[in-house]
Amino acid sequence: MSTLTDVFLRHYRELLGFLSLRTGSRDVAQDCAHDTWIKLAQFRDRTRPDNDRAYVFRVAANIATDWHRRRSRELTGAADYASALPPTHEADTLEVAVANQMLRRLEAALLSQPRRSLDVFVMHRHDGLTYRAIAERYAITVSAVEKHMMRILLACDQALAA
Repeated sequence: MSTLTDVFLRHYRELLGFLSLRTGSRDVAQDCAHDTWIKLAQFRDRTRPDNDRAYVFRVAANIATDWHRRRSRELTGAADYASALPPTHEADTLEVAVANQMLRRLEAALLSQPRRSLDVFVMHRHDGLTYRAIAERYAITVSAVEKHMMRILLACDQALAA
């Protein structure tokens, strides 16, 4: 009679397929197969089942069941944690009005700036271009790009402070 680990190795691919169906994941199946091998190695020659293959698959099935239980507890714990969090804050009418007023002030400040400064700002903040790329596009210096950006940022800062 061969040892249980020999039986495990002989039927590894079949066992992996069995565990994949049980867990729904090939990666988890490999983890469960590893745990099965460890468990079987602990038994050594103390256990002499009548059907070695069936015994190996039963141990693997039990480990997959334990995995499902552990996962269920983790998901329940995460759900319990999420339900204990305070409800999300919904903006009241005053907050919405203040935010709209601030947006109108920012929009007015931006539209009052020179077109090139506004274009530089949009290219940098929205399009993600670097100062150097913007400078090359407009055939200006990087220092000039910095000045355009400062003009826009100062206008926004003044609008927010008002």
